[in-house]
Amino acid sequence: MEVKDILTKELVVFDLEATTKEMAIEEMAAIMDAHDILTDKASYIQAVFDRETHATTGIGNNIAIPHGKSESVKNSAIVFAKTSHLIEWESLDDEPVNMIFLLAISDADKTDGHLKILAEIATKLMDDDIVAGLKETRDEEEVIRILNEGVVEV
Repeated sequence: MEVKDILTKELVVFDLEATTKEMAIEEMAAIMDAHDILTDKASYIQAVFDRETHATTGIGNNIAIPHGKSESVKNSAIVFAKTSHLIEWESLDDEPVNMIFLLAISDADKTDGHLKILAEIATKLMDDDIVAGLKETRDEEEVIRILNEGVVEV
C-alpha cells in the first residue's frame, strides 16, 4: 500500500475552515465518513485524539500528519487539507499548521500499512520542492501528482 493507492482527488480539500486541531480532525473525518471510509466516525475521531495525547503529529514546516488506529476504518485512506487559518498544533518546530494529512488505516492494512504510509509521507515531505509545490498548488490532481511523482522542474 502506498499513498497513490489511498489518496484520491475527492479527498483533497482546500480552504478547510477549522481554527483548532480538534475542528480540523473532525471536519476531515466527516469527509472520510461522507466517502464511506468509516463505519463509526466518533470512534475514529476518538482514536486520533487519543494518539495526539501521546506525542504531537505536527512534524514542522506547517504540516501535521494526525492518525489513529481504529476498527471503524473500512478502507484505508488519506484526506489532505490546506486550511484557511494557521492552526496551533504543538508542532516540533513550534510553528502553526496549515497542511494536514489525516490517515485512516483499515484492519487489513494495519500490520505494517500505517507505518509504511507514515514513512512514505515523511520521506516525501523532507523534499523542500515537494513541500513548496504542495503549499503553492490549489489543484486536487496536482496535489496527487506532486505526492506521487515529485516536483517536475520546467
